Amino acid sequence: MTPFFRLSNLTKFFVRFIQIIVVFPMAVLISFYMPRVSFIDYEMNFLLCVVIAAAVSVLVSFFSRKLIVVMFFAILGFIFYNNTFQNYSVENLYTDYNAMLVNMTSNSNKVSYFKPVKGTYFQERRVKSAMQPTHPAVRSFAVENSTRYFHEEYYRKYGKLVRYFSLFKHVRLNWKYVNDPIGLDYYSPPTESIALLAGDCDDYSILMASSIMAIGGEARVVISSSHMYTEVKVGEVEDLEEITYVVRTLFPDEVSGGKIHFHETNGALWMNFDYTARYPGGPFLEPELYSVIPFNE
Repeated sequence: MTPFFRLSNLTKFFVRFIQIIVVFPMAVLISFYMPRVSFIDYEMNFLLCVVIAAAVSVLVSFFSRKLIVVMFFAILGFIFYNNTFQNYSVENLYTDYNAMLVNMTSNSNKVSYFKPVKGTYFQERRVKSAMQPTHPAVRSFAVENSTRYFHEEYYRKYGKLVRYFSLFKHVRLNWKYVNDPIGLDYYSPPTESIALLAGDCDDYSILMASSIMAIGGEARVVISSSHMYTEVKVGEVEDLEEITYVVRTLFPDEVSGGKIHFHETNGALWMNFDYTARYPGGPFLEPELYSVIPFNE
């Protein structure tokens, strides 16, 4: 047997392999539970998580090869537990890791991935369970108010885009902000919000996303540090000038020379439909993004 295939060399190779491979999931886990370091750049916080994970891996393997193997199987057990009981698969773990990598090179106008934080996974489950895009009352509400405000000429020329904007205008103009009960993060179902047209940011987001989807649109809910809002897919990158023109035409007083804001994901343009903005694509209340909840999976 050649020296390369000696047991000791294979053991060293196996330990080095584990030492490297555990950094991948460990960095994600650290990012969930470690508070953001405020005095360094937002994007560099992930790099700090990777450095910490790598340092832990090196130190553990330095003191005990057996311990690094135990750590490896412990992480595998944690992943298996989440995949089996928490519906958090290896694919989700990879997506979160990829999200943090891309987030280091993204900018405020082109965000393809969103930084995951502790708690957003459970928010996603709650938001999705509250959605009612196929409920007859939501469908009726969406159809009625998607044709309420603008001249028929615009509907013929720009189609579904104008219907989305009409729906945004109706909900935003009539929405009244009301806090949740003390100590309770209450997510109102759209059927309740339709009757009240009142609630907080998550109630508004769920109603807006459900209503857009009820008339055939694509919507997603975005989570920031202390806010939640809906984004609507309004077209592709090549449609940017036309979409901007439509917004400025239908909301001339609200825009009044202001900028139209988008997020671009894989060539698709997603526009902010937040109630804090006076027009679709208005300024973001909190530009720093944490997570996105899609509904097309």
